[in-house]
Amino acid sequence: MALKFQPGSSMTSETVTMEQTHYDCIVIGAGIEGSATCYQLTKKGVKTLLIEQFKLGHDRGSSHGQSRITRHAYLQKHYAMMMPECFETWARLEQEVGTKLYRNVGLLSVNGPPYEDYNNRGGALKDMNKPYELLTVQQVCQRWPGFSFQPEMKAFVDPSGGVLRADRCLKALQTMFVKQGGIVREEERVLQILPGKHVTIITNKGRYTAKSVVLTPGSWAPQLLRPLGLDPPLKITRIKVCYWPEKQPGMFSNYPCFYFLSEKYEAYGLPSAEYPGLVKVCNHKGQDLTNPEDRNNEQFTEDIDKLKEFIKEHVPGLVPEPAIIENCIYTTTPNEEIILDRHPDHPNIIVGCGFSGHGFKLAPVVGKILSELATGEKPSYDQLPLRLKSLNQTVAKL
Repeated sequence: MALKFQPGSSMTSETVTMEQTHYDCIVIGAGIEGSATCYQLTKKGVKTLLIEQFKLGHDRGSSHGQSRITRHAYLQKHYAMMMPECFETWARLEQEVGTKLYRNVGLLSVNGPPYEDYNNRGGALKDMNKPYELLTVQQVCQRWPGFSFQPEMKAFVDPSGGVLRADRCLKALQTMFVKQGGIVREEERVLQILPGKHVTIITNKGRYTAKSVVLTPGSWAPQLLRPLGLDPPLKITRIKVCYWPEKQPGMFSNYPCFYFLSEKYEAYGLPSAEYPGLVKVCNHKGQDLTNPEDRNNEQFTEDIDKLKEFIKEHVPGLVPEPAIIENCIYTTTPNEEIILDRHPDHPNIIVGCGFSGHGFKLAPVVGKILSELATGEKPSYDQLPLRLKSLNQTVAKL
């Protein structure tokens, strides 16, 4: 059943629209990237259908939860150049839906030798003429005594960093998509994609055609891409999302988000919006899965044990035992570059996948690029590092 709803109402309204089977564009996958693409497409009047295999807002992929870190600082310059427009788009979307989507708390970056991340992220901010603050770790620990870092480490603060309210961002994009004329079909699974001048999509509930199709299926990318002759090297990883109690209630309420990288750890944290009194701290690495459906089936403790060590060593203001543990899924490429490209043999089939745990903050510009590829426009940003061919060349060098 095709769904329409009034902004702010439930996405599961049973109001039936006149059935359509042909569209200018069909987007498969209603996570943050697919929803951002739909928002951008309908903003320029493209008749668009969004198909999602689960209920909208489900917790089985990579876009659920209430919080994500955002920032201007980026290791790769081509992503750093996208971030100003991402901030601008979130701000515009806040105005469009009348909902606060971003909380500016700053981002603290701490890096051990050889300081590559520190140098590159700081350099990106400098190149963009964005403000940042260099701090010694002694200054960091004086300002935020819940942290503890070794003297040889280096630190800086990106004052524009902060928290995206993830579930609100996703809902806002979907709300505006429908308000701008888009159609959503949820709980509908794609069975087959037939290339052609008009691409045919066969689902368990219907058959649709479109001038172009955008695939943003998250960890289900291999199942959709392999029948189309594409098999990029994607690794599916389960991340344990952990929430840690404060030893002193309220101590971390005004702390910044943080990112920590050393030879021993790669971790990040942010003030929790989900659970008051708990701080969200996670490893950036997790356990490899062969199938995203297994996200809740396998048990392991190595990731949690390493996080406990990290908390004891570097965040002693938190109790080193998580109060709540949840799951999230990363779909990662070998070089952690994302894929935004046309199918090499079927240019009206567009692929967006492999967001490698850092795609949420980029979603507004990702959606813009994918919408431009789908409508035959020249992409607004350098697409070269994001192409399937570039990824294959990188893999060959590894």
